[in-house]
Amino acid sequence: MSLELFVQAIVNGLFIGFLFGLFGMGLTMIFGIMKVLNIAQGAMIVLGAFTSFWMLMIFGINPFIGVLISAALGFVVGALVYQSIVRRVIRKQMLSSLLALFGLSMVLENVMNLFWGGAPRSITMVFPTFVWGTVSISGARVIVSFLAMFATILLLILLKYTYLGRIIRATVQNWRAAQLMGVNVNQVYTIGFALGCTITFAAGGLMAFLYPFEPFSGMRFTLFAFVVVVLGTLGNPVGCLFAGLLIGIVNSFTGIYWLPSMIPAVVYFILILTFLLMPQGLMGRKRS
Repeated sequence: MSLELFVQAIVNGLFIGFLFGLFGMGLTMIFGIMKVLNIAQGAMIVLGAFTSFWMLMIFGINPFIGVLISAALGFVVGALVYQSIVRRVIRKQMLSSLLALFGLSMVLENVMNLFWGGAPRSITMVFPTFVWGTVSISGARVIVSFLAMFATILLLILLKYTYLGRIIRATVQNWRAAQLMGVNVNQVYTIGFALGCTITFAAGGLMAFLYPFEPFSGMRFTLFAFVVVVLGTLGNPVGCLFAGLLIGIVNSFTGIYWLPSMIPAVVYFILILTFLLMPQGLMGRKRS
């Protein structure tokens, strides 16, 4: 094991880890606000990627502008999904929301396949390669990582320092008390779900620069998002960020030192270990 290769694996993992953290950020935000696990996360990531891709292919729009368009579409889709589906199952058993959103995932995947076919696609742009001594990193990874980090910081600022963020946090702590204080809980849930989907679609638009995607590739991204939020503690955005970096490093080391095809198996193994040894996650507290 050469030191150069070891350092290269760490650098690759850290730069991709911010994107993985963003994958889980939308999922953990929705769960943190309304205790709904969005199993359609992967399909929404792919839909965000297709949005950015077709903005470039059909209209010639810069893919980075396409990411913003994907994010805007995510907000609209999130609000519609909440009002039409999630609102009807939010107070029921979690299995109801899981099945409803699993059905939505199947619908989205098959509609994308119907319109755009199953051929893998990606956004291809020429980026410079940054080199530090023996370590190199593609410009695409650097730019995507910084944009993912920027989106994460914006979300954290929104939740902690804005009036909307205070209302959301109050609703999370006790939605009944917030309602008695005049908060429109249904409106907060709508905005919360829409913001979670906004982050998800934006992550999909960024993902299109790095990974090929097709309509049925969403399950892989759902896996990464789910492991990130479980490892980082469900409902904790900061933990989600750290878990994303950790999963990015694991992804990099597995691909370099073993086989890229074994990455999902290793990620599943981490998920199992987390449930067995640390079910509260990295940022959770042990139950007494």
